[in-house]
Amino acid sequence: MHNRSLRHVFIFLCLFFCLGLPRLWALGMTEPKAVEQESLRIVSLSPNVTETLYALGAGSFLVGRSDYCNYPQEATDLPSVGTLYNPSLEKLLSLEPNLVISSAFVPEQFLQAIEKAGISIVSLETQQNFQGAYTLIREIANQVSKEAEAELMILEMQNVVQSVIRKAALQPKKTIYIALDFGSFDSSATADTFLSEMVDLAGGVNIADDAQNWTYSKELLMSHDPQVILLSPRWGETGEQTRKEFTTTKPYADLSGTITVFDADLISRQGPRSAQALQVLYTLIHNVEGQ
Repeated sequence: MHNRSLRHVFIFLCLFFCLGLPRLWALGMTEPKAVEQESLRIVSLSPNVTETLYALGAGSFLVGRSDYCNYPQEATDLPSVGTLYNPSLEKLLSLEPNLVISSAFVPEQFLQAIEKAGISIVSLETQQNFQGAYTLIREIANQVSKEAEAELMILEMQNVVQSVIRKAALQPKKTIYIALDFGSFDSSATADTFLSEMVDLAGGVNIADDAQNWTYSKELLMSHDPQVILLSPRWGETGEQTRKEFTTTKPYADLSGTITVFDADLISRQGPRSAQALQVLYTLIHNVEGQ
């Protein structure tokens, strides 16, 4: 597998391999929220945490981020502590945070070093279904005293979700494959992922429901030959570059379904934009732009 593909897979797994029940994990302090509100200095190590803080009106508490925290655009003005798999402790400490929040894998040694420095850590794990987005929003809101804002946001999201479900019920079902990576390693939205539930809510039939752990086989893909293939751009490539590679590489070139490139950052991150992502997924599956 070439380096771009390896990096893409590792980043994806880091961001979305958060299996299990929701939990709040505080290192160094038993109550992270005990930090005085006006003195909060937060470093976010996960893109969906960063998005959520800004959506709650708490972006001003952020003093640092990871390389992958790229939304909203203003977040990119914050100093970065590096990648998820190789963050810089020196850089993080120089930002003088009193709270670090993550919803993804971070090396254990890195967490221990932060703990020894006396900095509070909240590590969020949300269940792999759509409800996990609401859980994540509520947990982050609790850390920044934005509970009321969180409930209003969730209510608005739920209204959008119900609208999509009603529209999807009127559409014929289509078989769907989400290609998160391909080549030496094939990654898709398997049965144990929140993306699989989103496909169902949007009125699709996810062919990868017969697999787990974000991993799929070429043989099963070719056997199902889905009607719609949603293709995620590779790391560092444009959508068209990835589409060209996919359509000219065996065995993918023999698939007969419609191939559509999608915004993986939007659709694959649990958080405030998950309802919007469901709406986008609906339009991609049914080719009904504007509905």
